[in-house]
Amino acid sequence: MQAYISALNFVDKIGRLQLADSSESYGFSDKALANPEDFAGLSLNLDVSFDLIDGKVRNLVPAALVSADSDGRYFLPDEVSFENTHLRAGYEILDVGRFRLAKTARDENKARVELASLCRALGGNTLLEVTHSSEQKTAMGYAFIYHTYRGYAAVAGRPDEKGDHYASELLQSINHREIERRGQRHENVAAGKIALRILGGVLLLIFCAGYIFTTFF
Repeated sequence: MQAYISALNFVDKIGRLQLADSSESYGFSDKALANPEDFAGLSLNLDVSFDLIDGKVRNLVPAALVSADSDGRYFLPDEVSFENTHLRAGYEILDVGRFRLAKTARDENKARVELASLCRALGGNTLLEVTHSSEQKTAMGYAFIYHTYRGYAAVAGRPDEKGDHYASELLQSINHREIERRGQRHENVAAGKIALRILGGVLLLIFCAGYIFTTFF
């Protein structure tokens, strides 16, 4: 069967196929591809061929890009949207960063606003899988509550024949290089903290062993 990709979600690795000659559409995941690793290379409006087995998409294979004449138009939200579960109805994901962004501040609203600003600065208009957490930290004898917002930066739009933006303009809108740099830096910091904790534990064991040895022997 022949179709084109009408929606993509790189975070959950799912998408939707639209048959060109009918109104039928089918959902699919990366496991539906003949080679699941090809999912990262998919894009909206990409022609594909697939088998429909027991109502499920199977053996999906990307073909060639459709012509520019079929490039769909989209309406974009005016403000950055926070989505903690599923994308709001009527919208499609056109691009998404691979690493989760985060902003921390003593004021909860400030952390939220700063994350939205970062998302916008990196080319996004939507934050996916948003989470909020709080942590108490002590400094100079005072305890403060710090709030952290996290989420994946994405570009989402609502299909609209009168929209001001074309899909070809919005695909790869995200600054992936900067997001990857931030993500790797966060992973390195996290790995460093784990290493310090392990080293601290080892030093504590050595100290305890030395104390027991000098005390009892």
